This record gives sequence, structure tokens and C-alpha cells, in this order.
Amino acid sequence: MTYLGTIQFVQIQQESLKVDHDDTRHYDPSPLLTVARLNLTPDGVIGLTEAGDSIVDVHHTGHPRSRNRADNFVSMGFLSHYAHMRDRFGDHLTDGIAGENIIVANEGPDGTITPAMLGDSVRIETQDGMRIVLVDVLPTPPCEPFSRFAAGCNLAAPEMKTTLQFLSNGTRGFYMRLVEPLDEVMIQAGDRVFCG
Repeated sequence: MTYLGTIQFVQIQQESLKVDHDDTRHYDPSPLLTVARLNLTPDGVIGLTEAGDSIVDVHHTGHPRSRNRADNFVSMGFLSHYAHMRDRFGDHLTDGIAGENIIVANEGPDGTITPAMLGDSVRIETQDGMRIVLVDVLPTPPCEPFSRFAAGCNLAAPEMKTTLQFLSNGTRGFYMRLVEPLDEVMIQAGDRVFCG
């Protein structure tokens, strides 16, 4: 196994971050909520607040307006990728604003985590020694609303194409799912992430 880094924080999307407005789909990060812990389930993630409240992520199959597509149960992003995005687009791209559930403070040759590096599975080791396996790792496909949000303006076709290319191949994060139906799989900041 290769050590990737430590979970910096966890969050959920309370509702979809893509909203229709004036015949155009816009990216709105306001439904993001940082939580104390994530409960990983085969159906998606549930956030647990410091007060003990449970909030279902919009990609969980049980959310009333679920955005689950059978490949996006859990998502993971990396702080180094946010640094790359800020270098290109600006400081408004704060850590986690792309909406991944798990944000990892990572190490790597140039800070880039590629699909080839992750392979088919990611492992999380909790601080109490539990080992969790997430499988079906898939780069999150970038979308036009987030691309416009990142660029801070409407994009003509050539600029949209180059922006989508920059955000692809894992820069925008990765999707995955829990490998087996465990009853209680809790993760939080400080848990360690591995691949291989």
C-alpha cells in the first residue's frame, strides 16, 4: 500500500450544486456543509455534525432529490489539486469548493494524484484502527457549470474545452464506493488514506 495523505476535513452536499437560472445551469457551492464525521454506507454518505445530527448527502440513494448515478456514492479530492486550480483560476477556488466528500492533505511527486496512481481501490485507516476499502475509483468528470465558476466568467467553446481538459483526469476529484455493506463506517479528519 502507498500512503497518500491524511483526511483534512469531510463534507456533504445538502442539495445539488448545479442550479438552473435564466436558462443556464450555474454552480452554487452554498449547499456544502463541513461535518464532524462521515458515515459511509453502500448507498452513499451521511454527514454527522458536532451536535450529533445526521444529514444525508445529495448523492445518497435515500436523499429525496438524489443525484446518485450508481457511480458517485462517495467522492474524494486532494489539497494539491486545489492548489493547482487556484494557480490557474484564482483564490475563489477554496479547498473543497468542488464538493468532494473527503478532502485529503496529500503527498506526491508534484502533488498530482492520477487515476493510474490510485488504481482500482483506496483504503482509509481510521484512528481506531479500522480499515475501510473503497472501490470502483473513477475520475470525476468535470462539468460546464463548475468550469464557468472556476474561470469566473462565461467561456467560449475553445476556452471551455481547455478548461474541461484541465479539470479532467482526477483534478476535479474521484468517485468511489464502499466495497462491502458494513453497519457503521465512520471517518473523520486525521484518518489516513492509502492506495494500492
